[in-house]
Amino acid sequence: MAKEKVNKQKDSKEKLELAQKIASNSQKVAKTYANVENTVVYIFRRILGGLNKLIFDSKFSKFAALIIAIIIYLAVNADTTSTLNVTQASQINDIPVQVMYNSEIYEISGIPEKANVIVTGDMSDITLQKSQTTSRLTADLSGLTEGTYTVKLTPTNFISRLSVNVIDTPSVTVTIKKKTTTRFNISYEFINTNAMDSIYSLSEPTFDQTEVLIRASQDTIDSISFVKALIDVTGVTEDFTKASRVVAYDQNGNRVSCDIIPSTVTTTVSVSSPSKEVPIIIRPVGTLPDNLSIEDITMDYSTVTVYAPNNVLEMINAFYIDLDVSQINKNTAVSTALTVPSGANKISVTKINMDITVGETLTRVIEQVPLEWFNNNSQYKFGTVNTADSYMDVMVSGTSKNIENITAADVKVEFDASGLTVGVQEVPLIISGSNKYVSYALVDGRTSVEIQVVENE
Repeated sequence: MAKEKVNKQKDSKEKLELAQKIASNSQKVAKTYANVENTVVYIFRRILGGLNKLIFDSKFSKFAALIIAIIIYLAVNADTTSTLNVTQASQINDIPVQVMYNSEIYEISGIPEKANVIVTGDMSDITLQKSQTTSRLTADLSGLTEGTYTVKLTPTNFISRLSVNVIDTPSVTVTIKKKTTTRFNISYEFINTNAMDSIYSLSEPTFDQTEVLIRASQDTIDSISFVKALIDVTGVTEDFTKASRVVAYDQNGNRVSCDIIPSTVTTTVSVSSPSKEVPIIIRPVGTLPDNLSIEDITMDYSTVTVYAPNNVLEMINAFYIDLDVSQINKNTAVSTALTVPSGANKISVTKINMDITVGETLTRVIEQVPLEWFNNNSQYKFGTVNTADSYMDVMVSGTSKNIENITAADVKVEFDASGLTVGVQEVPLIISGSNKYVSYALVDGRTSVEIQVVENE
């Protein structure tokens, strides 16, 4: 028992010593970790501090930017170089064709104005070539005289590293003809008249010279039908003098390419705005239904100003509107568009509004209306075969307001004497009156009369 007790005490002492040793070692390890941690933190802070100083230092920033730029350049250049080294082809269209020849002596035909090419080479050169504006295809006719030749189109002013091939027309057949000179009279044409206010009229132009010389091959000269001075009248409002381009045309109105000497002539044109104010007259067409007649038509415009050359204005004394009344059976409002008369440039009113008033149709007889005539250019004497026909009774029809005050002086029974010959003949009668809303007819229904035509002594 005593021995076991001693052993137990010994084991307890050994355990205590072991525990103390472990605790001591643990403290040493923790201290070591703490020292390492502090060292790492210290070093990291030092590094960060150094980097901050370098980054925010102006000299270092410039140096770093230079290094980065060099890296980017090398990367891009390496990529571009790998791309540009690949040969590619591309079509470029509408390259102008330049012809070298003596244009003073010869006329040429058969050369196109433009042609298409295929260029082969590095993509960078092709891209640059597409931006060029001085590249040409040259047809060199120097030293050639009259005749027909086959010539090549030679690329000119293309980037030298590119291979250039003309497609479709690498060679063309050209005809060279010697020019001759012929004199032509000048006519004229006003252009851009739609850009001039239509109230204006233009006079016949005068020229500083009425002829020009045309130089071209005989075949071209033979194709010319007329030569015109093109007079631009954009926005003109008053008399003007200007240089006008001269152009030659064939019989189909197509322009002919040739040398015109001089290429322009001085033209003088008078600009005016002749006009005339005339009444608007409504002419009813047809018959109103239900025993009705027009009593009155009121309009928002009673006159219209017509703009036209003087010779046209002389023939315009009124502006007539034919109004179909066959469907009107009550008081009605109507709008109608006005059409510019033939030969006129413009009218001041393009639409009028009308209020049409209707009423019951009544009739009256107007007695003893004398027979008259017009257009007696041959100065004949006229008499009726039946003496009673010298005066006729006329029936007037219309509303009470329109017929109640009509007298014989307001009515006409007449015939056209133009074209009549001496002797007895029947002539058609024209029966009319001063009131356009009233209808007129002979009471006996006749539309003609027999007359005796004799020469005037």
